[in-house]
Amino acid sequence: MMRMISFLLFYSFLFGTNIPFKVGETLSYQASFSGLDAATGKLKVIEKEIVNDISTFHVRFTARTHGFADYLFPIHDVIDLWLDDKTLLPVKVIKNISEGNYKKTRETLLNQKAGYAIVNKDTILIEMGTHSPYSLFYYFRNEDLRIQDIKSFSTIDGKQVTSLEMQFNRGIQIKVPAGEFLCTEVTPVRFDQKKFKNDAKMAIWFTNDDARIPAQIWLKLKFGALILKLKTVSN
Repeated sequence: MMRMISFLLFYSFLFGTNIPFKVGETLSYQASFSGLDAATGKLKVIEKEIVNDISTFHVRFTARTHGFADYLFPIHDVIDLWLDDKTLLPVKVIKNISEGNYKKTRETLLNQKAGYAIVNKDTILIEMGTHSPYSLFYYFRNEDLRIQDIKSFSTIDGKQVTSLEMQFNRGIQIKVPAGEFLCTEVTPVRFDQKKFKNDAKMAIWFTNDDARIPAQIWLKLKFGALILKLKTVSN
């Protein structure tokens, strides 16, 4: 069943809308960690690259603390993703995580057609259409969230593959530094209803326009919640 859903998900891209972003787009965020407004975040489409003979968008997500929070609990996370420029499925992911005393670097190569991923030289079986949690920031920008009905797929984070159901909450008005936006909230929930590793959770609010920009992102990390609110958009 999951493979059939993933198959439909994969081909929905091929006949879907035009990708609403381009190289150079930079989304800057005002961020808070555990209630402290002392962090920044950024999503940037860096360039087009060929990875394993696949044309990709190289995108980067960064989050870091500053000021007092950088002494109290420094965060400097950098996640690089290479997304197939037709399907927006991840081809390669490099995570560099630095949160307090916790530091981790991991590289994942995904072969969507062959059904496997290589995580730091270990081979993990995956379904076609498997995402990194962070590729969801761009994946849903190519979907009309007003009529979204494909709700199930898998994500890989480290060596763990998780089956997810997406919950949609439409018509949400939010206010961020960049302005007020009518949004659709997208929240991934595990099929088995168990908690994510380290109690991690995610919610993304996409604007209800053709750009479908993630205007707000909520990440529940091991040591607290990171909330990113859109500040500026530049190309």
